[in-house]
Amino acid sequence: MTPTLTVNGEARPLTPGLTLHALLRDLNIDPARVAVGVNDDVYPGAHAPHRTLEAGDVIEIVRIIGGG
Repeated sequence: MTPTLTVNGEARPLTPGLTLHALLRDLNIDPARVAVGVNDDVYPGAHAPHRTLEAGDVIEIVRIIGGG
């Protein structure tokens, strides 16, 4: 069985050694414009660690929208 992680409610296959930075790049997401939750930890996207993701991780990516 292929290991998976969940990104914004959808299961995705997990590539061994995938980091949070690489995931954002693979999804074509600008880290400066998002906040990322990994399990119980929350990171500003631009400061997301080079954390290696593991099977079963739950990632929530939230886009930051400015306005006034």
